Amino acid sequence: MAGTERIKVNLVQGENRVQTVVKGQIAVPSAKPDVDKILSKTASAKVRDVSIVPNKVIVDGTLSVQVMYVAFVPDQSVHSLHGDVKFTAYADVEGTQPGNDYLVEFTVEDVSVAPAKNDPQKLDVAAVISTFVKITEIDELEILTEVPAGNEALEKQDITVEHMIGEKATKQVIVGEKFDVPEEKPDVEKILDTRAEVEIVDKKVLHGKVIVEGEVHLEVIYAALKPDQSVHELHHVIKFSDFVEVPLAVPGMNVVAKAEVESAEVEPLLDPALSADVIVKLVVYVSETKTLKNIPTKLRNESGYTKKKLKVDRQVGYGETQVVLRETGEIPSPKPDIMKVYEARVDKVEVTETNILKEKVLVRGYADVEVIYVSAKPSQDVHALHQRLNFRTFVVVSGAVDGMNAEVKVEPEYVSVDQEGADLHTEAVLKVKARVTEMTQLSVYVPAVTPPEVCQPVDYVVKPGDTLSAIAAAYKVSLSDLLAANPQITNPDVIDVGQVIKIPCPPKG
Repeated sequence: MAGTERIKVNLVQGENRVQTVVKGQIAVPSAKPDVDKILSKTASAKVRDVSIVPNKVIVDGTLSVQVMYVAFVPDQSVHSLHGDVKFTAYADVEGTQPGNDYLVEFTVEDVSVAPAKNDPQKLDVAAVISTFVKITEIDELEILTEVPAGNEALEKQDITVEHMIGEKATKQVIVGEKFDVPEEKPDVEKILDTRAEVEIVDKKVLHGKVIVEGEVHLEVIYAALKPDQSVHELHHVIKFSDFVEVPLAVPGMNVVAKAEVESAEVEPLLDPALSADVIVKLVVYVSETKTLKNIPTKLRNESGYTKKKLKVDRQVGYGETQVVLRETGEIPSPKPDIMKVYEARVDKVEVTETNILKEKVLVRGYADVEVIYVSAKPSQDVHALHQRLNFRTFVVVSGAVDGMNAEVKVEPEYVSVDQEGADLHTEAVLKVKARVTEMTQLSVYVPAVTPPEVCQPVDYVVKPGDTLSAIAAAYKVSLSDLLAANPQITNPDVIDVGQVIKIPCPPKG
């Protein structure tokens, strides 16, 4: 028999890209001054929940907007704020059924922010969001890799696939933390509602397992411990790290990880403080890029083989670059002056936009730098502040064109913070990696499945001394099957010599 190779691939059942217009409002926090003029805005979108119904995917998302503005105060000082707008996108994908695996990605194509006409403490937000949905299913195939003896390949092709390592791996983890109510917020009397979103910020393949790092973003609505029992909200982020076992995984393999919140509970404590318990479901797919050389894709004689079309993601190219970020700015007014910088690190990197042009992937995002420092106050106490550094760069990827898909990962490599007089000078180096793929359809041969032999009932002529039980035992069938094949027999104890009865096929196994 000609050579074959067994592969396990995540086949694409269907995909679609839709645009959604999102409109809403974000509030200017009460501690912030009113908005006079907007200087800049950045936006990103995250998936909150995905529901699959026949032929349709429903995606709930959150648009997060960061705004820098000139305040409506005499000194026209500059302030910043952020807010969220929730939205829902719908994508038609033919053949989709509940339980299918999925991939959902958002791209914010445009966003506008303007002061609300009737409320100086509100901002009107409008955005155009592109939602990409892909439905997949894991299948295992025995692919023909050599031309069968006596046959001839009319066409051959190198094919590259993502060979799945084992099955998809899942794990439930409990993310819990005790945390204080922010100083500016009143104490909690009763929790009214808890909402949670989870985001994976990093993943790494080790021997036999995948390390997943993530963040749970909590929004808590509560009645305050005040005479008027006014309703307030607070936000808190819980960071977590856990692992999912994948026995055959080794470093260097590719990994896709997803997370979803299954339940979230927040309870008030006596301190006053809050205790959160969130159950997160992690789903991990590990694969290795495998290229099969000179695969026969068209045979002169196809007897014994079946041609199968595979829709898979093909890697078009990969590239990486470095981007250097520099920014000098004043220490925020509520913070004391710096005597000495104790530590600086990149706390978070977020990619807010990716676009593919010919041979390039354009990337926008930001890096949040956390600075720990000793204050210049007599007590020399330690404080922390954050700086946001926006970046825009591109990665050269040979073969990339508009319409393909890009997976971008940004890793901090270096950060330094120096004091220059009353200002802070921050410098960070980021490595930006881009992997471009496209859905492609491959034709391969798999061994034809030999149809099972169809067993036909046989006739038997009753002889003297025969009983139905003895006939059934002789042909290794049950008495009930024998009676079912001969409905004309109404009394199993009475059969006639010379009578013709049907012997059904014996059960397999």
